[in-house]
Amino acid sequence: MIQIRLRNFLDMSTPIIFIYIIISLGWKTFRLFNVEILLGIVLMMSILHFFILFDKNLEKGYRSMIFLSFFILGLSLIFSFVKILFHNIRITEDIKISTLISLILYVLIRITYFMRIVYVKIHSPAFIFITSFVLLSFLGSALLMLPASTVNKISFIDALFTSTSAVCVTGLGVLDTAKDFTYLGKIFILILIELGGLGILTITSFFSYFFRDGFSFKEAIFVSNFLNTKTTSNVLSLAVKVVMFTLTVEFIGTLLIYFSIKNKQIIESDSILFFSIFHSISAFCNSGFSTLSQGLYSESVRFNYLLQIIIAFLLILGGIGFNILFNFFTYIWLTVKKYFLKIFKDEDFRRPAHVVTLNTKIVILTTFFLLFFGTLFYYISEYHFSLSEHHSFHGKWIASFFSSATSRTAGFHVLNMSTLTPVTIFFTIFLMWIGASPASTGGGIKTSTFALALMNIISLSRGKNRLEIQRKEISSESIRLSFSIIMLSLMVIYISILIIILLDPKEDILSVSFEVFSAFSTTGLSLGITSNLSNGSKLVLIFLMLLGRIGVFNVMIGFLRKNKIGSHHYYRYPRGNILIN
Repeated sequence: MIQIRLRNFLDMSTPIIFIYIIISLGWKTFRLFNVEILLGIVLMMSILHFFILFDKNLEKGYRSMIFLSFFILGLSLIFSFVKILFHNIRITEDIKISTLISLILYVLIRITYFMRIVYVKIHSPAFIFITSFVLLSFLGSALLMLPASTVNKISFIDALFTSTSAVCVTGLGVLDTAKDFTYLGKIFILILIELGGLGILTITSFFSYFFRDGFSFKEAIFVSNFLNTKTTSNVLSLAVKVVMFTLTVEFIGTLLIYFSIKNKQIIESDSILFFSIFHSISAFCNSGFSTLSQGLYSESVRFNYLLQIIIAFLLILGGIGFNILFNFFTYIWLTVKKYFLKIFKDEDFRRPAHVVTLNTKIVILTTFFLLFFGTLFYYISEYHFSLSEHHSFHGKWIASFFSSATSRTAGFHVLNMSTLTPVTIFFTIFLMWIGASPASTGGGIKTSTFALALMNIISLSRGKNRLEIQRKEISSESIRLSFSIIMLSLMVIYISILIIILLDPKEDILSVSFEVFSAFSTTGLSLGITSNLSNGSKLVLIFLMLLGRIGVFNVMIGFLRKNKIGSHHYYRYPRGNILIN
């Protein structure tokens, strides 16, 4: 009974600790913040966790993760004590920061533990997926409204818009990230981008990997739905691979961006290291947020072509899909292994048949053609216009390649958006609408959806009654789903354009259309009207960003599908023919 009560007390204390952390961070003049209170909380929690509450056999991993948070605190305290002892200086701020880091990690672990309880109570993976993004957006808006997050006070709508744009990895902004947000505000935005790019369910699964030896079948179904995989076997290890791969790529990206900037003094940012971290995460998660007022079009980095190449490949990796990347890397690894054994050990190694799946081939080929023809189109259409300021031959091609890559997935831009020709704007809308690939950090209708619909049209025009690709028949369910997504996306976009035109009749219809496509596809490019829109129009864009990140079909499944036992249809009605053409 005592143990149960202590568990309940711990569950109740978690949100209180979280609120205390936020108050301590968010209000610069908050006087109750002191090291003694926080250290007392840490000591209390450590006693409860290690000596009273947890079963030693079932929750070893959980205890280890909490021990990690306390270990970080201990190291920082020892380091601070050594500095005080030998340098005779006050280091209270270091102790505060390290204590806050350990407590934030603790709260994150507790939230993850709570999410596993939610899995048991709610039966709809789509509903949890939707609510996770909605709640994260509102939580982010509360964090961004803290006095310490912004230079000046901002409205709730602007905070919600910025938070949703970060969570949905869009990049549209009604405020200047560089000037309107403090260092703490930018960190909050960066955390929201990372959480939105990976997804709460993926991060929850990552921590769950260390919590318990077992992983329920229901939890596996939830995670497999989010990661867009058909199997539930090894789904937990897949979530861990996704998180570790993301962190590895972002770390490498940070190093490359840091060393790509020759003159470290020209970046109008907080620090060159923070600039590198922020843009590496923002690029891989396809968000398009920047710590520069004009983004990558800022004069300090506009002609840094090495930086453009690095960011372009980061957003391509983030937008191509984790399943595709892992499948492609498996093929490369087996190929290298085959030739290594043949050359150095004179052994024959047979790769498993069909290592590269049909889905991987379709996505990679579609991505390649979109990048290739997109680069060519930008080079031809903007050669005498926005590309004219890029004087070198290679500069024009790199800027074109970057524009082709970012138009489908991210909101970065190195061209002057106000000087784009109308034909380029329409082509950019087309690329934004297609977007990234399934199970990635990008939005849009997805490359595979577009490819299937296009190939099905070609197949029907040739008189075939089924779609066959490389001696494989594509299921009718996949084809119907692709056309449904296309139709739903166009309907939602059209209605949104109509509403915004009614709310803001002074805005140009082309600029409004561009904004709507950008929000729905979570691209983040804009012709400069975002901050001028009314609150009603901003709410429409917020809804579009959420809908684009979550997926139209996921929303419909979450709210319309009825999971009833025995609801399978074991009957078929007579066929009815309808004239189409």
